[in-house]
Amino acid sequence: MFGRKRSVILVSVMTVLTLLTACAQPTPEVIEKTVVITKEVVKEGETVVETAVVTATPEPEPTEEPLSRISPDFKSEDTYMVVTGAGEPETLDPAWTYETAGGGVENNLYESLVWFKKDQTEAFVPMLATDWEVNEAGDVWTFNIREGVSFHEGGTLEPHDVAYSLQRALLQDRTDGPHWMTLEAFFGLYTIKDLATSISDVESFEDVSDADLVETCERVKDAVSADDEAGTVTYQLHRATPWFLAMLTNSFMGAVVDREWMVENGAWDGDCATWMAWHDPAPEDTILFNRANGTGPYMLDQWTPGEEIVLVANNDYWREEPPWEGGPSGPPRIQRVVIRNVNEWGTRLAMFEAGDADWIYVPEQYRPQLEPYFETICYPDGHCEEGNPEGYIQVHRDLPRPVMTPAQMNWNINTEGGNPFIGSGELDGNGIPPDFFSDIHVRKGFNYCFDFQAMIEEALNGEGIQAQGPIIRGMMGYLEGEDPLYSYDPAKCEEELKQAWDGQVWENGFYFQMAYNTGNATRRLSSEILKAGLEAINPKFQVAVVSMPWPVLLSTRRQGKLPIYVGGWLEDFHDPHNWVHPFLHSQGAYGRVTNLPDDLAAEFDAMIEEAASYTAVEKRRPIYEAIQRKAQEEAVNVWLYQNIARHHFQTWIEDWYYNPAYSQGSYSYIYAWSKEAP
Repeated sequence: MFGRKRSVILVSVMTVLTLLTACAQPTPEVIEKTVVITKEVVKEGETVVETAVVTATPEPEPTEEPLSRISPDFKSEDTYMVVTGAGEPETLDPAWTYETAGGGVENNLYESLVWFKKDQTEAFVPMLATDWEVNEAGDVWTFNIREGVSFHEGGTLEPHDVAYSLQRALLQDRTDGPHWMTLEAFFGLYTIKDLATSISDVESFEDVSDADLVETCERVKDAVSADDEAGTVTYQLHRATPWFLAMLTNSFMGAVVDREWMVENGAWDGDCATWMAWHDPAPEDTILFNRANGTGPYMLDQWTPGEEIVLVANNDYWREEPPWEGGPSGPPRIQRVVIRNVNEWGTRLAMFEAGDADWIYVPEQYRPQLEPYFETICYPDGHCEEGNPEGYIQVHRDLPRPVMTPAQMNWNINTEGGNPFIGSGELDGNGIPPDFFSDIHVRKGFNYCFDFQAMIEEALNGEGIQAQGPIIRGMMGYLEGEDPLYSYDPAKCEEELKQAWDGQVWENGFYFQMAYNTGNATRRLSSEILKAGLEAINPKFQVAVVSMPWPVLLSTRRQGKLPIYVGGWLEDFHDPHNWVHPFLHSQGAYGRVTNLPDDLAAEFDAMIEEAASYTAVEKRRPIYEAIQRKAQEEAVNVWLYQNIARHHFQTWIEDWYYNPAYSQGSYSYIYAWSKEAP
């Protein structure tokens, strides 16, 4: 696409220049140096010689278009305005949430037993626990629960609230939810249905007896137990889990709710005979869909879907001592937080320039527009330097982010009830069959038709790298010193697609729709690059790029309807297990809807489970490297990019810091920040 687009642009520019030349006035001659000119002229019938000194034409003074002066108005020290543009939460129920928009909001409303120590990802500070201990085997953790903490609605925190919160989360579970991690840690299984069927020794969950359903709940209660008298909560794990504390920082596992308030408002009552009535709900079918009652520094004021989320300070917040040296304590310094979703870049920028926004979402390709206005430039090592003294932005740049984005292929697309994303559903030039991507020549062709360099230059503004596979650079399992297996090669793309489906793909062509989340301009450009690469080699290839609101895309993905979509992964904990399992395991968040064939799924599952069974790096590393290599060779997805983060704030935001483990760097833990008038 970009090669052809550049040609069109060049032709257009040349045409304009030709038209301007045809209509232009005569151009004055330019004298390059001072000279003496002599010439003969006839005056009054006689020939005489005259001389003239011609002075060189002065060089024009270089001129630069001055930057327009932008002076945002400081509106209020009490309100922090976030203007994002890539979507909003599916729900505000922390036990259900498994996406970054919702997780970022919930980190301000709810608290766990532990939290990250400022910007560190592997050091933790007490939150609702005062301290903890773990046995020598690493599979039993006991936490002492803090006293004197109140919920937003007035209840008092007790150990049974902590235990109930996780028991409810595990039993609620849900399709494509986060609790594959928690259930794996406690039982070595990935869904609560797996636990029930293993207890009942049956193949199908529908065949589990009522007695074994009760037993399933009792097993959960045994694994997560409270002692109100002793003031403790104990977690008994399936085996040592080195990332257990990191998992606890996630709201889906760690967020604590008030049991009594939950039951009064219609949530699960803790009875093991009734838990199935609350299992696997739709996002809007839990009482915490658009309500909240946590212990965090902020309370939910309102959520108007499609418009904004408003949080207000919890001025009775319990914290009296800072969690780390120089950290916050007491009520929040920023009293009100507004998180508004605005899809249009121009509108977001105008709000920023006017001072109506304190932070805005800036896709990579728009970053150069802001660079002339950087007043302060800060780097990951903590040092800052001065930029334009008349600028208005403090930027934090070159931030490492544990995120990877692929174009994810569905090898067995769900057509139940019809599926507009695959057209006719046949390989007739007007659609694709449900198992289109099961042919490795299709998958390899798509990889060779993607212009990775154009993506890095155009979509990422040069600030990113081509992904190698599911494991990100710098992590155990990444194949250091090896280039990614695929690069842009139209000839190889053509070769592969001519072999696909016994030549039918090339002969008949295809049509399908490729999705990305509305407002994410980087993913849109990546989708357009793949579309252009495919359509350039065969006019019978047709790809429609469609934008979908974030909750709609997630729901459609869970239904297995999308043939291919661009969507990323932010790690839950810093370990290769949290990369290979989501993408490649048959029960993974993305693996489940990739729909690998049984034999390949079993092979990946076995490798992933073996690697997780070891603690020694020397045993784990070669397995993860083998997984990484196989994920490329099988072309499971088009592994696109790892990007580098930036955050752009008004200069009046103070005390912000970067922790790559936060769901949203722009609003995951606002309690630590302040806003000061300039």
